[in-house]
Amino acid sequence: MVSRWAFSWVVLVWMLASCGKEEGTREQMVDLAAVAVEDPAKQLVSLSEAIERSKRDGSLYARRAMVLLRQNELDKALSDVDEAIRLSKDPANYFVKAQVLYLMGRREEALPLALQAERNSFESSSLYVLLTELYLDKREYAKAAQFARQALELSPDDPYAVYYKGRVSEVTGDTAVAINHYHRALEFKPDFVQTHRSLAGLYLAQLDLAQARKHTEQGLRLSSEDPQLWHYKGMLQLQSARKDSALVSFEKALALTDTLQAAHFQLAQLRHGLGENELALQHLEKAPRYSTDLKYLSVRASSLERQGENLAALRTYERMLAIEPKHTYARQSVARLRYRLERPRPQLDSMAVRQRGF
Repeated sequence: MVSRWAFSWVVLVWMLASCGKEEGTREQMVDLAAVAVEDPAKQLVSLSEAIERSKRDGSLYARRAMVLLRQNELDKALSDVDEAIRLSKDPANYFVKAQVLYLMGRREEALPLALQAERNSFESSSLYVLLTELYLDKREYAKAAQFARQALELSPDDPYAVYYKGRVSEVTGDTAVAINHYHRALEFKPDFVQTHRSLAGLYLAQLDLAQARKHTEQGLRLSSEDPQLWHYKGMLQLQSARKDSALVSFEKALALTDTLQAAHFQLAQLRHGLGENELALQHLEKAPRYSTDLKYLSVRASSLERQGENLAALRTYERMLAIEPKHTYARQSVARLRYRLERPRPQLDSMAVRQRGF
């Protein structure tokens, strides 16, 4: 499932079928949480009553789908937008369905629908942002860059368009341009959590700890349940040698999402340092992305050895040597464990055996 913050850039399209290809379809991307035109419950009642009176009006189903989407009732939203498409082939309906599928985590299904809306002349910065995100997810960076550029050309003051232009720059290695775009997005939308998160990560990688700390704290003030920001906070605490505090931050990150491999990797090292070898190994199992990292292998081998699993520890140290043949600690550990495993077992004294009647 797509994380909750993804809703913040999904556009709210009110006049779908009635707008068609007119200027009204060129909506700005908005924060759904900030849209308060009418109470959603009242909207649903009004739209449901209108649908009862006019069951063949596809625009009503599409509008109700968007309200349901904003309420995170995605299954109901999908049912309504399917009915809207059955009744009307307005390209905006395909865009709405693409948004619903994206938020359901069904990205492969969302992409062709978003492209169908784009090919049928539905022009919207939020559509181009969605296409940018979908192509970033597929690592097709040239296409992502194309749609990010279109979003920005259509809406140069749209913070989401600016942000996604930064995202493309970041993943293609131009971090300086990415940082500039992120800061520009914040000028338009200071409470833009995703941008604070992205800046915190980039500044942390550059060891600009003051800026990393600034954006991490600002991001957490805006969204205290953001796991990535808690991870960054933990990394900053490690930089300040505050291991106990870092451990708490990484645990908080994983309480919010257990799939954050970077936090598992850091916790494995901290637990190993505390002598909690079983916990260290459990966290390593959940961080396979780091399984060729020498630190990962070192913590795994040492934890296994401490638990008496000498053969498994030996094989892990040998993997370290395969990656780095000059690794002194791994070489010494391999020699130590081979001797321990291969040394002859002490034999019973023959006189003692005879006395026992053997």
